Amino acid sequence: MLHSNRTYFNFRSLRGRLAFVLVLAAIFPIVVIGFISYRWIYTVQTQKIDQDLQNSVIWQKEELERKIEEMERVSQLLDIEGGIGRDVVRFLDSTAPYERSTLYRNISSSMANVNFSNPNLVAMFFYSPDSSQKVMFPNSPDLAGFEPERLKLLFQQRNFSYYGPDRTLTRTDNNLVFSLMRKLENSPRPPLYVYIEIKVVGFSDQFADTSGRSPGDHLYYTLMNDSGELLFSNLPEASSAAINGAHPLPAGYKAFEAKGQHGWKLYQFVPMKDYKHEINKWISQFILFSLLSLLFGVSLAWGVWRMVYRPLRMVNHEILNFRQQRVADPPTDTGLVEFNHILYNITEMRNRIHELITDVEEKEKRRGKLEVEKLLVQINPHFLHNTLNTIQWLARMQGQSNIAQLVTIFTRVLHFNLGKQNIIVELRAEIAALKDYIELQNIRYDHIFNVDIQVPDELLDIQVPRFILQPLVENALYHAFNQDEGEITVLAVLANSDTLMIEVRDNGSGIPATKLTEMLSEERIDQGSGLGIGLRYVRKMLEVYYGDSAEWIVESHPDAGTSIVMKLPTVIREERVQND
Repeated sequence: MLHSNRTYFNFRSLRGRLAFVLVLAAIFPIVVIGFISYRWIYTVQTQKIDQDLQNSVIWQKEELERKIEEMERVSQLLDIEGGIGRDVVRFLDSTAPYERSTLYRNISSSMANVNFSNPNLVAMFFYSPDSSQKVMFPNSPDLAGFEPERLKLLFQQRNFSYYGPDRTLTRTDNNLVFSLMRKLENSPRPPLYVYIEIKVVGFSDQFADTSGRSPGDHLYYTLMNDSGELLFSNLPEASSAAINGAHPLPAGYKAFEAKGQHGWKLYQFVPMKDYKHEINKWISQFILFSLLSLLFGVSLAWGVWRMVYRPLRMVNHEILNFRQQRVADPPTDTGLVEFNHILYNITEMRNRIHELITDVEEKEKRRGKLEVEKLLVQINPHFLHNTLNTIQWLARMQGQSNIAQLVTIFTRVLHFNLGKQNIIVELRAEIAALKDYIELQNIRYDHIFNVDIQVPDELLDIQVPRFILQPLVENALYHAFNQDEGEITVLAVLANSDTLMIEVRDNGSGIPATKLTEMLSEERIDQGSGLGIGLRYVRKMLEVYYGDSAEWIVESHPDAGTSIVMKLPTVIREERVQND
């Protein structure tokens, strides 16, 4: 009967399973959609956004390298070999006032031209640390004191030293610049250097101060030289303090790195809160959507249950009435076509069962009569056995030994075929009964045929269905020979470890194909000899006890004899079957 509400979550009840299926139906699309959405967002985050940020830091690295190349090109214009530096050396070596005045004007004019053609230059001059005038021919008169040892070394290559980012030497400008200090080769003593400063135009925001900005609205940058020394960082103070050569990546940030040709590294940092902002926003919305979907699924499960609960109670009521043999009312309308159909079928089934019960009661009344008829059928073999024993006793009393022997053999054959032995027998018992049958037929036919039985002793314990060899030998006797001497061979071998092959063949005249087909047909029975019945009996026994595991092969050719082969499993399907 239907249970109360306390079984709502019992998985063995329809209510519990319905709730489970509907909730599962609500959860499954949520999980699939969530997984696909997360994978898509994650792919966008890790591929598109990451690629954009990585491309950004690579572009900034390349921009910085272009600034370095620009300073190198400017330094070539100031070199001694073919550049302004040659006039500077002549100016330093000259003592003639007019020549020095002319060189000074030429140098100043050339410096102005270089400064004009390179608008990104901030400061440019010649530097001689051992001279009384260390800074010479500056491009701007508004320069602070120059102290090279305070510059941050980015990297060094031969006579070139690259610095930055540092504050410019120009007093009226407080921006960061990158600088180059190059020692001019072939310069007289004291040594002569070229100093060049260049603006960070194009990526100045990366080196701007972020202390006045709100968190999450910018990126952070860090520049380290090839020795792992921190040159610049606009990260918050605590994060910048945690950076060193061994641990350049502070916690709480997603880092993107670009390495310059000379070993320096530029890092771009994104706070993880900002980096995961879209995913976190999606997760919160997805959780809300999932909760609403689950609530909808549970509500739907309850509504569906309420919809089917009343029809189920009506169906259960009909079944209880039938079990308690009550007179049931005609089925009423449940409100659902499917349940109305079920109630109608239950009513039809109830009426049919009552009819079947009545029919069974009538058959039970006839059962006693059938038992008496069966007993009479079983009496006939006993009467026949008793009569044959009497004939055998009288023949011996009167000295008729041939008749006594014939009756003895016939009694054994009859006892094997009609007696209360098991349906399943050992092969030795089947061979023994076959030998009795052959001896009986030899007496009848005056030994005009010979039967050669070739069965190894190790096969005699294999169990087979009873009475499967005699019909085959009988078939050879009746259809193979025409009162001429013939040869019948009964052969048993193991085809493999679990297959017994039994062959019955003769050298007679063979059976015509039409006759053989008629003998094996299920629809026609040879009432004259009964041999078709015998062959069909053997085939039926193989089907019953071996099924598809047995194989039956019949070959017959005119004047070449007939061969019947049975391939049987060595282990029979039914271990022991008793006679009726």
